[in-house]
Amino acid sequence: MNRLSRLKEYADTHGIGYTIRRCGEKAGQVILGTWDREWKREKASEEELRRQRENPPEAGLISIVIPVFNTRESFLRDLLESLRKQSYQDWEAILYDGGSTLAETAAALDRAAAEDPRFRVIHAEKNLGIAGNTNQAIALARGEYTALCDHDDMLTPDALWRMAEAIAKEHPDLLYSDEDMTTENGRRHMDPHRKPGFQPETLAADNYISHLGVIRTELLREIGGLREGYDGSQDHELYLRIALKTDRIRHVPYILYHWRKAGSSLSRQHLDQCLEAGCRANQDLSPIPVTAVPVDRKIRLWYDFPRGRTMEAVIFSSDEESCREALADLELQAPWPNLSSTLAVTDLESLRDTLNQAAAESKADYLLFLDAAGMVESRHFFRELIMYAQMDGVAGVMPVIEDRKHRITFGGWVGGRNDQAGLKNGAGGPRDRMNKVHNVEGCSPCCMLVRRDQFVPFGRRDPKKRYVYTPHAAFLCEDTAVLMMPPFDPEA
Repeated sequence: MNRLSRLKEYADTHGIGYTIRRCGEKAGQVILGTWDREWKREKASEEELRRQRENPPEAGLISIVIPVFNTRESFLRDLLESLRKQSYQDWEAILYDGGSTLAETAAALDRAAAEDPRFRVIHAEKNLGIAGNTNQAIALARGEYTALCDHDDMLTPDALWRMAEAIAKEHPDLLYSDEDMTTENGRRHMDPHRKPGFQPETLAADNYISHLGVIRTELLREIGGLREGYDGSQDHELYLRIALKTDRIRHVPYILYHWRKAGSSLSRQHLDQCLEAGCRANQDLSPIPVTAVPVDRKIRLWYDFPRGRTMEAVIFSSDEESCREALADLELQAPWPNLSSTLAVTDLESLRDTLNQAAAESKADYLLFLDAAGMVESRHFFRELIMYAQMDGVAGVMPVIEDRKHRITFGGWVGGRNDQAGLKNGAGGPRDRMNKVHNVEGCSPCCMLVRRDQFVPFGRRDPKKRYVYTPHAAFLCEDTAVLMMPPFDPEA
């Protein structure tokens, strides 16, 4: 697909206005170096790197496994140099060459091994693919932790030190960092990816963990390393399996990895293949039976869910007539066979207490909290919400909440903010996040579904519970007073 076709496809999905905005942002990063300037201020200074070299964390040897095949010499040189510059010195790099036919690749590897014994080079006669080559390298790892690294990317000088610091403090099973991208020649940095903490529903729909990933070697071997048959999404499948084994997963909030935007990248040449592999991974590994299909270049998930469960709609307003009208509209737009209702006449000041009392008195399996000032806009509303509300640990699921012009009014609290407000529904925002199912910090009582036994009273916080946003159900509401109610009390 040429650039013009990709641009048209993007505009059709995200809207012309947002497409123009994103093109401007990209041009600013590539041509003017807008992120380059920020990155220079953010990256570890020479003084900080010196301090790190003088104060190594007690984390032991870290093995970096790098599958290599016909890597361009300049790319390989940049990667190896980024390893040599690490402020944490206790590492080894296992470079498993899967039978490269380019003489420059073998020569660059041999030079590296001759110059630094920490580079362990294996020349194999046969290319076993990404998964096979990586697994051969994992089998040779001597460190307690193993870092996964692609053959054409780069680590920041403080990457291993930051990981070692987290290992020494918490000894988690999986660590991952933030990352950015570079142009193919490595001269410009762009698209910083600030990642959240571990989020199970986000990971199912999107491999946000990716680079830099560091895994406890014993666990990595126990689960069998990378699996063949998932090329393009082999890391995604691996992280899904790790998440089934452990919740000791730690986000290290620093940009430690530079992902080169190379035209040869599998994820760019064969996106459909990557998505199909990600869908298979979800179907193979999900504890709940799921159908996964690539839709609009994203992973679309349909989980099986229990039929016949009872649902109680707690509909609130300052007057009863509005509640009754909202109930009639709900029954028409999104029928549910076992639906009961509670009409809560209350003002904003008493809203939390009223809703919490209704939840405490309910006997239904599921609770739907609904602002009578809004209106359900999707026929499969309950199906899209209950798929996630059925999951243990989920304290609330919300749809996209929009206004009459299809602009998002609320998409969940993230970082204590509702910064997606005003975005055209469908535009997606950074990393197309608003078009994917993902976890949020909290929902609004304006529209939220929860399994009754998982309900956390409004105004309180349970760190063991999580909230989910889905763009596949929609609710029209412009009641900003209710939407902007903070999810938790400051002291909660």
